[in-house]
Amino acid sequence: MISALPGTTSAVICSACPTGGHFRKTSRLDLPQLKLMDDIGFGWNIRAEPASLFLALAARRLGRICQTKPWCSRRTGRIHSCCEASALRSRSMLRALNAQTSEARALHDAGEVLRAGTLEVGDGFKLYFEEHGVLDGLPAVFLHGGPGAGCSRRMAQLFDLSKYRVVLLDQRGCGKSKRPGDHTAQLHCNTTWHLVEDLEALRDHLQIDKWVVAGGSWGTCLALAYASRHADRVLAMVLRAVCLFREEELGFFLGPGPGARTVDRDAWRNLTDWLPWITNRTSPRIIAAAFRRAVVGEDSAMSPRDAMGKWWQWEAKLITARDPPALSRQPLASCSDVELPPADPPTGPWQDMLMWLASFFMGNMAVQALLTMHYVAERAFFLPGFELLDAARLFSFPIDVVHGRNDCICPVENAKDLVAVAPSATLHVTDAGHSQWDANNVDAFVRATDHIATCTDIRSLASCKKK
Repeated sequence: MISALPGTTSAVICSACPTGGHFRKTSRLDLPQLKLMDDIGFGWNIRAEPASLFLALAARRLGRICQTKPWCSRRTGRIHSCCEASALRSRSMLRALNAQTSEARALHDAGEVLRAGTLEVGDGFKLYFEEHGVLDGLPAVFLHGGPGAGCSRRMAQLFDLSKYRVVLLDQRGCGKSKRPGDHTAQLHCNTTWHLVEDLEALRDHLQIDKWVVAGGSWGTCLALAYASRHADRVLAMVLRAVCLFREEELGFFLGPGPGARTVDRDAWRNLTDWLPWITNRTSPRIIAAAFRRAVVGEDSAMSPRDAMGKWWQWEAKLITARDPPALSRQPLASCSDVELPPADPPTGPWQDMLMWLASFFMGNMAVQALLTMHYVAERAFFLPGFELLDAARLFSFPIDVVHGRNDCICPVENAKDLVAVAPSATLHVTDAGHSQWDANNVDAFVRATDHIATCTDIRSLASCKKK
């Protein structure tokens, strides 16, 4: 089996090889069209076996491939015999896709990293950031999804790096922006509004007056929240897979009602079979809170490792699914209507979890899953009555919205609702699903960033000196 891993360096591993096998550095492999999970997690082939998932994560982070047998690049075409059939199928898929999308825009060429550094933002966190492109280019920041998925340098290639100065960052609590401690330590002082002020501190640190704010999935929610407080610092926006963190959206993603649960009822039952108290009125926020409690090791009914496994399987199913149901507009039970039922604490620490988290890679996965549960349980820490759509009505800057009609995590109604209220918003609906790296989503997103780079009025605003 081949696992194509999007990011700084795509990588291929062989599932037949044992955990801890031999690795070596490899050049980038262009296999972006396999069914992937990148925005929600760290990127893996959904059909991988559990043992190879660990290896996939290692390859994803290190940019390496398994080398229990000799491997050569595409120039020679030599691959592991156990991977040969899957590799040929993958190449055929890629050729067919390229034939269908010969006119589509692809990612721009990668450039050198201008600089990388950290910025102390308080509460024990140091924000890791990178700059790509040209220093006198149009400033832009790309906000990764999750929450907690972390950035990859591939995200900079959504911009023409000969025209842009692109800022990437790991949001607080994930990637290289974690503070000392285990995965649970990243929850403290970690809210949407902390992230918003981190962005503003980073903008000021980089001496950028205004910038284009872009993002995908959770990153769109953070972008809109940032603009709700700092609209005067936003030149334009490019958003993919709009996420507004409304109650009905959380119900679509995790609730027991007519949402994503109907995409695969068996997957839903696997997710929730350990929660006998769920009814059709249970708030999705309570379900997320139950998973959060289990992952921090406070529920004897479910080990942290098993809870995260169930969560990952559910997200993985949705990111590859198609034909989502419509977003229900029916009122949902709020957290004030339902309280999290008590749970018996474990009699001792979960030893298997302590060993598992000793791995840097699994520790990152744990943080990403836990932060997502944390934000869903708290509805992104928005006060009752606060809605991003209300703030968007006042935005005067242009917004390009890209959304896949087959997105089973963030329903397309989110994008339509945003465009309906934002005065200068344009909607581009693609045939894609949720992934940023779907060819249709890449095409629409790159077209949007290319267009913004040619707008002289936006560039003139960006060149204004700080007051």
